[in-house]
Amino acid sequence: MSTSFPFLQDWMDKTPQDHPLADLITEATGNSPADSFASATVTAFENIIEALETARPERRAGVRRDFRNARTFDDDLLIVRAEMLAGAKLARAGIPFDFGRRNGATDPDLVLREMNLGIEVKARRLDGLRELHDELKTALADIDPPVLVHLMPDSQPLTIKPDKRAEVVAETVQRVRSGNLGTAVTVIHQPWSARTRLRLSLGIYQADDLPNGSLVAVTNGFWDSEPGPHLTDVESEVRLALQDEQKIRQAKSMPTILLVDAARTGSAYIRSPKIWARRLETLLPDTTPFVGAAVMVPTIEDPDVGISLGVRANLSDQDRAAVDELTRRLGLTRV
Repeated sequence: MSTSFPFLQDWMDKTPQDHPLADLITEATGNSPADSFASATVTAFENIIEALETARPERRAGVRRDFRNARTFDDDLLIVRAEMLAGAKLARAGIPFDFGRRNGATDPDLVLREMNLGIEVKARRLDGLRELHDELKTALADIDPPVLVHLMPDSQPLTIKPDKRAEVVAETVQRVRSGNLGTAVTVIHQPWSARTRLRLSLGIYQADDLPNGSLVAVTNGFWDSEPGPHLTDVESEVRLALQDEQKIRQAKSMPTILLVDAARTGSAYIRSPKIWARRLETLLPDTTPFVGAAVMVPTIEDPDVGISLGVRANLSDQDRAAVDELTRRLGLTRV
Protein backbone atom coordinates (compact mmCIF):
# COMPACT_ATOMS: atom_id res chain seq x y z
CA MET A 1 0.00 0.00 0.00
CA SER A 2 1.27 3.44 -0.91
CA THR A 3 2.21 5.65 2.07
CA SER A 4 2.79 9.38 2.20
CA PHE A 5 5.30 11.15 4.41
CA PRO A 6 4.07 14.75 4.68
CA PHE A 7 6.72 16.12 7.09
CA LEU A 8 9.61 14.51 5.23
CA GLN A 9 8.20 15.53 1.86
CA ASP A 10 8.04 19.13 3.06
CA TRP A 11 11.71 19.04 4.07
CA MET A 12 12.54 17.43 0.72
CA ASP A 13 10.90 20.29 -1.20
CA LYS A 14 13.32 21.76 -3.76
CA THR A 15 16.06 19.26 -2.97
CA PRO A 16 18.05 17.93 -5.96
CA GLN A 17 16.99 14.66 -7.53
CA ASP A 18 20.20 13.03 -6.31
CA HIS A 19 19.46 13.67 -2.64
CA PRO A 20 20.48 10.54 -0.66
CA LEU A 21 16.88 9.88 0.41
CA ALA A 22 15.21 10.43 -2.98
CA ASP A 23 15.29 6.82 -4.20
CA LEU A 24 14.31 5.43 -0.80
CA ILE A 25 11.29 7.75 -0.66
CA THR A 26 10.23 6.67 -4.15
CA GLU A 27 10.47 3.03 -3.08
CA ALA A 28 8.70 3.59 0.23
CA THR A 29 5.82 5.55 -1.32
CA GLY A 30 5.23 2.76 -3.82
CA ASN A 31 4.43 -0.79 -2.88
CA SER A 32 7.42 -1.40 -0.64
CA PRO A 33 6.60 -3.64 2.38
CA ALA A 34 6.35 -1.82 5.68
CA ASP A 35 9.31 -3.75 7.08
CA SER A 36 11.59 -3.09 4.10
CA PHE A 37 14.76 -1.04 4.57
CA ALA A 38 13.34 1.79 2.47
CA SER A 39 10.04 1.99 4.35
CA ALA A 40 11.62 1.71 7.80
CA THR A 41 14.29 4.31 7.02
CA VAL A 42 11.89 6.82 5.50
CA THR A 43 9.36 6.30 8.30
CA ALA A 44 12.09 7.00 10.87
CA PHE A 45 12.99 10.28 9.15
CA GLU A 46 9.30 11.18 9.00
CA ASN A 47 8.91 10.61 12.75
CA ILE A 48 12.04 12.60 13.59
CA ILE A 49 11.00 15.57 11.45
CA GLU A 50 7.43 15.45 12.77
CA ALA A 51 8.76 15.72 16.34
CA LEU A 52 10.89 18.71 15.36
CA GLU A 53 8.11 20.49 13.50
CA THR A 54 5.70 19.90 16.38
CA ALA A 55 8.16 21.35 18.92
CA ARG A 56 9.11 24.21 16.55
CA PRO A 57 12.54 25.02 18.01
CA GLU A 58 14.18 28.21 16.81
CA ARG A 59 16.75 27.98 14.02
CA ARG A 60 15.55 24.60 12.78
CA ALA A 61 15.75 26.19 9.32
CA GLY A 62 19.53 25.82 9.52
CA VAL A 63 19.22 22.10 10.23
CA ARG A 64 16.70 21.76 7.44
CA ARG A 65 19.13 23.51 5.08
CA ASP A 66 21.91 21.07 5.99
CA PHE A 67 19.46 18.21 5.44
CA ARG A 68 18.52 19.54 2.00
CA ASN A 69 22.16 20.11 1.04
CA ALA A 70 23.23 16.56 1.91
CA ARG A 71 24.87 14.84 -1.05
CA THR A 72 26.13 11.61 0.51
CA PHE A 73 24.24 9.21 2.74
CA ASP A 74 27.04 7.95 4.98
CA ASP A 75 28.53 11.34 5.69
CA ASP A 76 26.42 14.43 4.95
CA LEU A 77 23.00 12.97 5.72
CA LEU A 78 23.90 10.90 8.77
CA ILE A 79 25.84 13.79 10.30
CA VAL A 80 22.83 16.12 10.24
CA ARG A 81 20.57 13.20 11.25
CA ALA A 82 22.49 12.88 14.53
CA GLU A 83 21.57 16.46 15.44
CA MET A 84 17.98 15.95 14.29
CA LEU A 85 17.73 12.73 16.33
CA ALA A 86 18.93 14.45 19.51
CA GLY A 87 16.48 17.29 18.95
CA ALA A 88 13.59 14.89 18.36
CA LYS A 89 14.40 13.06 21.60
CA LEU A 90 14.22 16.33 23.51
CA ALA A 91 10.99 17.24 21.72
CA ARG A 92 9.28 13.96 22.61
CA ALA A 93 10.26 14.42 26.25
CA GLY A 94 8.65 17.87 26.26
CA ILE A 95 11.96 19.64 26.94
CA PRO A 96 11.94 23.13 25.36
CA PHE A 97 15.04 23.69 23.25
CA ASP A 98 16.40 25.60 20.28
CA PHE A 99 19.07 24.77 17.76
CA GLY A 100 22.23 26.81 18.25
CA ARG A 101 23.37 29.58 15.98
CA ARG A 102 25.53 28.38 13.10
CA ASN A 103 28.30 29.86 10.94
CA GLY A 104 31.03 30.22 13.52
CA ALA A 105 28.91 31.05 16.58
CA THR A 106 29.97 29.52 19.90
CA ASP A 107 26.52 28.07 20.66
CA PRO A 108 26.25 24.31 21.21
CA ASP A 109 24.15 22.49 18.61
CA LEU A 110 21.15 22.34 20.94
CA VAL A 111 20.33 24.83 23.71
CA LEU A 112 17.88 23.77 26.43
CA ARG A 113 15.86 26.84 27.32
CA GLU A 114 14.88 26.00 30.91
CA MET A 115 17.82 23.93 32.14
CA ASN A 116 20.84 26.13 31.32
CA LEU A 117 22.35 23.21 29.40
CA GLY A 118 23.65 22.75 25.89
CA ILE A 119 24.27 19.62 23.85
CA GLU A 120 27.06 19.54 21.29
CA VAL A 121 26.72 16.68 18.80
CA LYS A 122 29.69 14.94 17.21
CA ALA A 123 29.25 12.44 14.38
CA ARG A 124 31.95 10.95 12.20
CA ARG A 125 32.44 7.77 10.21
CA LEU A 126 35.54 5.77 11.22
CA ASP A 127 35.83 2.27 9.81
CA GLY A 128 39.21 1.35 8.37
CA LEU A 129 38.08 -2.00 6.96
CA ARG A 130 35.04 -0.52 5.26
CA GLU A 131 37.15 2.18 3.60
CA LEU A 132 39.68 -0.40 2.40
CA HIS A 133 36.86 -2.64 1.18
CA ASP A 134 35.26 0.19 -0.82
CA GLU A 135 38.55 1.33 -2.36
CA LEU A 136 39.47 -2.22 -3.36
CA LYS A 137 36.06 -2.77 -4.95
CA THR A 138 36.39 0.43 -6.97
CA ALA A 139 39.93 -0.42 -8.12
CA LEU A 140 38.89 -3.93 -9.22
CA ALA A 141 35.66 -2.91 -10.95
CA ASP A 142 37.07 -2.89 -14.49
CA ILE A 143 39.34 -5.91 -14.19
CA ASP A 144 38.27 -8.99 -16.13
CA PRO A 145 37.91 -11.83 -15.31
CA PRO A 146 36.60 -10.96 -11.85
CA VAL A 147 38.16 -12.28 -8.66
CA LEU A 148 37.16 -12.84 -5.07
CA VAL A 149 39.28 -10.86 -2.61
CA HIS A 150 39.11 -11.97 1.01
CA LEU A 151 40.31 -9.60 3.75
CA MET A 152 41.13 -11.21 7.11
CA PRO A 153 42.58 -8.82 9.74
CA ASP A 154 43.79 -10.08 13.11
CA SER A 155 42.12 -7.13 14.87
CA GLN A 156 39.56 -4.46 14.05
CA PRO A 157 41.26 -1.26 12.84
CA LEU A 158 39.32 1.88 13.65
CA THR A 159 41.29 3.65 10.93
CA ILE A 160 43.80 2.68 8.26
CA LYS A 161 45.73 5.71 7.06
CA PRO A 162 45.02 6.73 3.42
CA ASP A 163 48.59 6.10 2.26
CA LYS A 164 48.55 2.58 3.72
CA ARG A 165 45.19 1.83 2.11
CA ALA A 166 46.59 3.05 -1.21
CA GLU A 167 49.57 0.71 -0.86
CA VAL A 168 47.34 -2.30 -0.17
CA VAL A 169 45.07 -1.44 -3.10
CA ALA A 170 47.99 -0.98 -5.50
CA GLU A 171 49.62 -4.25 -4.42
CA THR A 172 46.32 -6.11 -4.76
CA VAL A 173 45.65 -4.78 -8.26
CA GLN A 174 49.17 -5.71 -9.31
CA ARG A 175 48.71 -9.24 -7.95
CA VAL A 176 45.39 -9.65 -9.77
CA ARG A 177 46.80 -8.41 -13.09
CA SER A 178 49.80 -10.73 -12.84
CA GLY A 179 47.69 -13.73 -11.81
CA ASN A 180 49.38 -13.99 -8.42
CA LEU A 181 46.53 -15.78 -6.64
CA GLY A 182 46.49 -17.16 -3.11
CA THR A 183 47.07 -15.49 0.23
CA ALA A 184 49.63 -12.90 1.26
CA VAL A 185 50.06 -11.16 4.60
CA THR A 186 50.72 -7.46 5.04
CA VAL A 187 51.73 -5.89 8.36
CA ILE A 188 50.50 -2.32 8.83
CA HIS A 189 52.15 -0.28 11.56
CA GLN A 190 49.71 1.98 13.39
CA PRO A 191 51.48 3.62 16.36
CA TRP A 192 48.43 5.79 17.11
CA SER A 193 46.38 2.67 17.93
CA ALA A 194 46.14 0.52 21.05
CA ARG A 195 47.08 -2.35 18.70
CA THR A 196 50.25 -1.00 17.08
CA ARG A 197 50.60 -3.73 14.42
CA LEU A 198 47.74 -4.83 12.20
CA ARG A 199 48.30 -8.16 10.47
CA LEU A 200 46.15 -8.20 7.31
CA SER A 201 45.76 -11.45 5.41
CA LEU A 202 44.57 -10.84 1.86
CA GLY A 203 43.51 -13.75 -0.33
CA ILE A 204 42.82 -13.55 -4.07
CA TYR A 205 40.83 -16.35 -5.73
CA GLN A 206 39.46 -17.03 -9.19
CA ALA A 207 35.73 -16.36 -9.45
CA ASP A 208 34.83 -16.25 -13.13
CA ASP A 209 31.15 -16.85 -12.41
CA LEU A 210 30.59 -13.62 -10.42
CA PRO A 211 27.79 -11.80 -12.28
CA ASN A 212 28.56 -8.30 -10.95
CA GLY A 213 32.33 -8.17 -11.18
CA SER A 214 34.93 -8.73 -8.49
CA LEU A 215 33.76 -9.31 -4.92
CA VAL A 216 35.56 -8.10 -1.81
CA ALA A 217 34.66 -9.93 1.41
CA VAL A 218 35.76 -9.17 4.97
CA THR A 219 35.98 -11.72 7.79
CA ASN A 220 35.80 -10.31 11.33
CA GLY A 221 36.81 -13.31 13.35
CA PHE A 222 38.67 -11.77 16.25
CA TRP A 223 36.16 -10.48 18.80
CA ASP A 224 36.41 -13.50 21.09
CA SER A 225 40.05 -12.72 21.77
CA GLU A 226 40.32 -8.96 21.77
CA PRO A 227 37.59 -6.32 21.62
CA GLY A 228 39.64 -4.29 24.11
CA PRO A 229 42.17 -2.51 21.85
CA HIS A 230 39.48 -1.55 19.35
CA LEU A 231 37.26 -0.05 22.04
CA THR A 232 40.28 1.77 23.49
CA ASP A 233 40.67 3.42 20.07
CA VAL A 234 36.97 4.32 20.08
CA GLU A 235 37.40 5.93 23.50
CA SER A 236 40.37 7.87 22.14
CA GLU A 237 38.07 9.42 19.54
CA VAL A 238 35.74 10.61 22.31
CA ARG A 239 38.74 12.02 24.17
CA LEU A 240 39.91 13.85 21.02
CA ALA A 241 36.45 15.40 20.63
CA LEU A 242 36.61 16.60 24.24
CA GLN A 243 39.91 18.29 23.38
CA ASP A 244 38.73 19.90 20.13
CA GLU A 245 39.29 23.67 20.37
CA GLN A 246 36.04 24.62 18.64
CA LYS A 247 33.99 22.34 20.86
CA ILE A 248 35.79 23.62 23.94
CA ARG A 249 34.78 27.19 22.99
CA GLN A 250 31.19 26.01 22.72
CA ALA A 251 31.39 24.28 26.11
CA LYS A 252 32.71 27.48 27.67
CA SER A 253 29.70 29.44 26.42
CA MET A 254 27.35 27.47 28.70
CA PRO A 255 27.28 24.13 30.60
CA THR A 256 27.47 21.59 27.77
CA ILE A 257 27.26 17.83 27.26
CA LEU A 258 29.26 16.40 24.37
CA LEU A 259 27.08 13.80 22.60
CA VAL A 260 28.98 11.45 20.29
CA ASP A 261 27.08 9.51 17.66
CA ALA A 262 29.22 6.37 17.65
CA ALA A 263 27.08 4.27 15.31
CA ARG A 264 29.74 4.52 12.60
CA THR A 265 32.77 4.72 14.89
CA GLY A 266 34.11 1.23 14.38
CA SER A 267 32.18 -1.32 16.42
CA ALA A 268 31.25 0.88 19.37
CA TYR A 269 27.89 -0.90 19.51
CA ILE A 270 29.38 -4.04 21.08
CA ARG A 271 29.81 -2.28 24.44
CA SER A 272 26.76 -2.19 26.72
CA PRO A 273 25.17 1.19 27.57
CA LYS A 274 26.02 0.80 31.28
CA ILE A 275 29.69 0.16 30.59
CA TRP A 276 29.77 3.09 28.17
CA ALA A 277 28.44 5.35 30.94
CA ARG A 278 31.10 4.09 33.36
CA ARG A 279 33.92 4.51 30.85
CA LEU A 280 32.77 7.99 29.82
CA GLU A 281 33.21 9.22 33.37
CA THR A 282 36.87 8.22 33.25
CA LEU A 283 37.38 10.34 30.14
CA LEU A 284 36.24 13.55 31.87
CA PRO A 285 39.07 15.23 33.81
CA ASP A 286 38.12 17.83 36.40
CA THR A 287 39.65 20.48 34.13
CA THR A 288 37.39 19.89 31.13
CA PRO A 289 34.77 22.57 30.48
CA PHE A 290 32.21 19.91 29.54
CA VAL A 291 29.78 18.91 32.26
CA GLY A 292 29.37 15.48 30.70
CA ALA A 293 30.11 13.20 27.76
CA ALA A 294 27.51 10.94 26.17
CA VAL A 295 27.45 8.22 23.52
CA MET A 296 24.55 7.09 21.36
CA VAL A 297 24.53 4.28 18.79
CA PRO A 298 21.45 4.92 16.63
CA THR A 299 20.19 2.69 13.84
CA ILE A 300 18.94 4.21 10.62
CA GLU A 301 15.54 2.51 10.94
CA ASP A 302 14.74 3.78 14.48
CA PRO A 303 13.55 7.36 15.15
CA ASP A 304 14.73 7.14 18.77
CA VAL A 305 17.94 6.08 20.48
CA GLY A 306 19.26 5.26 23.94
CA ILE A 307 22.03 7.47 25.33
CA SER A 308 24.78 6.66 27.84
CA LEU A 309 26.05 9.58 29.92
CA GLY A 310 29.13 10.11 32.03
CA VAL A 311 29.27 13.21 34.25
CA ARG A 312 32.24 15.25 35.43
CA ALA A 313 32.92 14.67 39.13
CA ASN A 314 33.29 18.32 40.22
CA LEU A 315 30.02 19.82 38.96
CA SER A 316 28.39 22.73 40.71
CA ASP A 317 25.12 22.02 42.51
CA GLN A 318 23.24 23.93 39.81
CA ASP A 319 24.82 22.01 36.92
CA ARG A 320 24.36 18.66 38.66
CA ALA A 321 20.68 19.38 39.27
CA ALA A 322 20.22 20.26 35.58
CA VAL A 323 22.02 17.09 34.42
CA ASP A 324 20.02 14.96 36.86
CA GLU A 325 16.77 16.44 35.54
CA LEU A 326 17.80 15.78 31.94
CA THR A 327 18.75 12.21 32.84
CA ARG A 328 15.37 11.60 34.43
CA ARG A 329 13.32 13.05 31.59
CA LEU A 330 15.25 11.42 28.76
CA GLY A 331 15.84 8.11 30.52
CA LEU A 332 19.61 8.32 30.04
CA THR A 333 21.88 5.46 31.15
CA ARG A 334 24.21 6.58 33.95
CA VAL A 335 26.45 4.91 36.50
